[in-house]
Amino acid sequence: MKASSIAAIGKIACFSAVANVFFGTGFLFMEACSPRSEPAAAQPQAKQNRVTQPTTGQDLKQRQIAFLNRIRDADPQERVIDRAVLNERNELGLVLDRTVEMNRIPELMRTFLTQMAREFPGQDLTVIAYAPSEPPQKVGTGYLDAQSKEMKYVPEY
Repeated sequence: MKASSIAAIGKIACFSAVANVFFGTGFLFMEACSPRSEPAAAQPQAKQNRVTQPTTGQDLKQRQIAFLNRIRDADPQERVIDRAVLNERNELGLVLDRTVEMNRIPELMRTFLTQMAREFPGQDLTVIAYAPSEPPQKVGTGYLDAQSKEMKYVPEY
């Protein structure tokens, strides 16, 4: 087998591993943080009110930081994602490693939109993928409509 074929297989395996680790970490995190399935009437009134109150700006920032840290922790050697940022509109920007194949980007966008939907429920979401150039060039955008749960990927190349 040629060295380039072995390297390509390794990159694909790494891409899959990062997506799986990110998905698994998010799943475990969500399971650990999900409320117990006790009847609502048995919960104290204060707890019920806290759940229905809107998210504060500080709470959103903390959740965004935790989300970004999970992304970075899932790919510590930056084999798939060079940089990840969330802007004030809660749009996730990902500067991808140059080894990520273009045909793998829609799958990656779907993974991140799914995780974001769990972390930021009820919000329309956007994930923008960038090539690692100076300045970074947009290669595609993933969207999730919160009401319809429809995901869409729009390539920019």
